[in-house]
Formats: sequence, C-alpha cells, structure tokens
Amino acid sequence: MKRFKQARDRGARYLLTQLHDDGRFGDSQRGLWDYYKVPAALQVAGYSAAAGRLCHWIRRQGLLPNGDFGPRPAAADPALDYGYSYFNTWVILGAQRLGQFDLAHRGMDFLIESWDAESGGFYSHPTRRDAHTKQDLWVVAGAGIAATYTARMEQALGVGRWMRRLMDLQPDYPNYLYSTYSRAHGLFTDPDLDPDPGDRPIRYVMHKDAQEDQFFFHPGIAGGFLTRLYKASGDDHWLDLAVEYMRFAEGAGDFLFGLPRSGKVGWAAAELYTLTGETKYRDMAIRVGDMLIDLQREDGCWDSMFDEVPSNDITAELTYWLDEIHQAVGEE
Repeated sequence: MKRFKQARDRGARYLLTQLHDDGRFGDSQRGLWDYYKVPAALQVAGYSAAAGRLCHWIRRQGLLPNGDFGPRPAAADPALDYGYSYFNTWVILGAQRLGQFDLAHRGMDFLIESWDAESGGFYSHPTRRDAHTKQDLWVVAGAGIAATYTARMEQALGVGRWMRRLMDLQPDYPNYLYSTYSRAHGLFTDPDLDPDPGDRPIRYVMHKDAQEDQFFFHPGIAGGFLTRLYKASGDDHWLDLAVEYMRFAEGAGDFLFGLPRSGKVGWAAAELYTLTGETKYRDMAIRVGDMLIDLQREDGCWDSMFDEVPSNDITAELTYWLDEIHQAVGEE
C-alpha cells in the first residue's frame, strides 16, 4: 500500500522541477492557474521549504490588496468565470496548513464576500450577488473546506446546510446528481431555462452510468467536505450526509472511475473508511488510487484532461489526493 506514498512523492518531485529560484511557479502566463494547488501538494509530501518559498512569492507578487489572489489571466471561456473563487480556496488551504496565516486569513476575508448568509452557500459568479446568482456544488464545497480550515464555522456550517438543501431537492437520486442552485430558481434541473454564456450541461448534472466526461468530483468534494465538517463540529448529521452524497459514487459506472476527476472521490472514500471502518470505502479509495497511479507518467506528472500535455494543475491536485488515500490505507 506504500505505492500511494511513492506516487505522491513522484508527483511532488515533478512539481519541484517547475519551481523557480525566486519562488515563482510554472508558467508565468498562467499565474494563479498554475500555482494555486501547489503549496498544499508540496506540504503533504514534506517539501515545506519549497512550499514556503512559493508562499513568500505569493505574498509579494500574488496577494492583492483586497485579499484576492493573482495574477489571473482573463478566462478564454466565459463559463470559467463561475469557478472564480475555487482557485482561492486551494491557496487558503495550503497556506493555512503551512502556517502562512496572513495569506490564509486575508484570502478568507475576501472569499467571505461571496458568501450568501441566507442560503449558506457561496455565489459562483465573481461579482454578482443576488437571488438569481447561481451557486455550484464544487465551488460551494471548496469554500466550505477553506472556511473549515480557517475556523470560520458560521460559513462552514452554512455550507453544510446548503448541501442538505441541495440533497433534499434532488428529483432522481442517486441516478442523477444535480449540482447548481439559486435562491430565486431553486435546483436547476433544466439548465436550458436559464443558461449562462458558454455553459454546458456538464455544469448542472451528472448521471451515475455516464459514458462521457462528467463532473465526477461532485460527490467526492461534497463528501470530503462533510467529513471535515463532522470532525470540526462533532455533529453526526454531517457524517450521515457525507455517506448520502457518496452513495452516488457507490453506484457509479466504471467509466467515471477511470477519470482523473475521481481523485476527490478517492479522498472522500479514504475519509469515510477512517471514520466508519467500512471496507467498501477502503476498496473505493484503493480503486481510485490505483487508477491515478496507472495514469501517472514516468516523470511523476499527469497529463491534462484533454490532451497529452503535462498539467501542473492536475499534478498538484492528484499528488494531494494520493496523500489522503495513503493516510487511510497506506500502511496496511
């Protein structure tokens, strides 16, 4: 089982090759898009000095006066705007784990500006804040993780309530998982009724027997966040809700388990195995971990989802999830 640690370390060593002497990471043209997951990935693999150099570069070059992070290139695809704050959540997570509290808490202060106290979720759009503004499961969950790590429990518990509402509104679960909500509209089960520019159906729904790319990270990031919320609050309700979200993954077809997007499912399964001792979660975590190892290149990186080009983004994330899987099953 130490193979998960070994794959994690290969991924981290590849990331080190992308770190410049001045602490800057990766492709300067991509800025935040290249570095946002890297502090957390280097930290879990034990490269805290390298992670610290990157954080210091972020402090000097990437932290904006309002607590936002950059530099952030203009999105070529307008649909990417709805994931704006997700990039921030990873920087906050990594900085908090490293003790870089100025980055984590100033970043969280900015992120909270997009919190909807009424629904408990976080708005997806970078600037719109009204009842019609959509709130997406993976964006809300990422913000909830950041809130939990920085002890912003009002927001973290709000995200938990938002996820409870989203689950209660599902019309055909666990066959389908619908993932977008607004206060004015409720759950979006027919995205054609209110499309945003550049939107694709993949934003709104996934099917457990899908044979095409789907956002299979949705049950994973929801379940993983809820296990963290359970541990922070001690409330069994959140653990039960994590189990409910992961019921979608339990019934998912083989195609979805072959996607790198299943990394978050591996994380949630690892957490649930640790907390419940149920072997079905152990088996799921190992299944995901072995798939990620199979996709890893010899130099330690992973390719982009869409072409055979090394991706710093995916490499950093999968390095991080392999550590979570290793924590749960790696020494058995």
